Amino acid sequence: MSMTKACCTLPPVSSDYTPEGEVFSLGDLPIYETKDKSPKLVLICAYDIFGFHPNTKQFADKLNSCGMFRVVMPDFFRGEGLSMENFPPKDFSEIKKFVATKGSWEIAKRDMLNVIEHYKKEGVTNFGVFGFCWGGKMSIRASCEIDDVNASVLIHPSMVDNADAEGAKCPVLFIPTKDEPDMIPLYEIVKKNLGEDKTAHHRLDDVFHGFAGARGDWTDELQNQRVNETISLTHSFFKKHLSKN
Repeated sequence: MSMTKACCTLPPVSSDYTPEGEVFSLGDLPIYETKDKSPKLVLICAYDIFGFHPNTKQFADKLNSCGMFRVVMPDFFRGEGLSMENFPPKDFSEIKKFVATKGSWEIAKRDMLNVIEHYKKEGVTNFGVFGFCWGGKMSIRASCEIDDVNASVLIHPSMVDNADAEGAKCPVLFIPTKDEPDMIPLYEIVKKNLGEDKTAHHRLDDVFHGFAGARGDWTDELQNQRVNETISLTHSFFKKHLSKN
């Protein structure tokens, strides 16, 4: 699947949210870590193409406040998310070029493996990955290629295709919006390969691509409601598939 039109045209919103967690560095990789560091189940958040944003940090904080999970968000782009100077771009190939250079799977995989090894030293043995838009693609790739990832959640994902679904080795939750293509075929592939208990699909047709990430206006009642619903779905899915491992 290609990028949705909304992914290439909707800009991020401004937000005055003050994150509750803190950023530390693992080598040259900045990592946002949520406030409660006591949980021994770690969720890795793959943000969208705008990089660190108050909304994605707030999503992580809210998920952390539900209990059970410490949430960490690597800054894969190292402070150089997609530039807003010429957004939306006249040529959508500019976004594809950015993804190919700054956000390739090879880069994300290397960083995720380093993050996992870091937390393994603290005794963490169970990891999940969730992501928005570009991060949704990175999340399902992680479920295909990183053995320590035990579940993944894709929130209004971009560029996910049948090969990703075929390669998934752990439970996957799909949460598309009205702007994403039909993802039931991908859900069916995972269900066929891993079993009905190992996947789920919840389409939110009254919100748009990016609502739970940098593009969402959480002062809007409907968007805020759907964000909280998405957090609940994400928490429940990880609780089901990580707590018993």
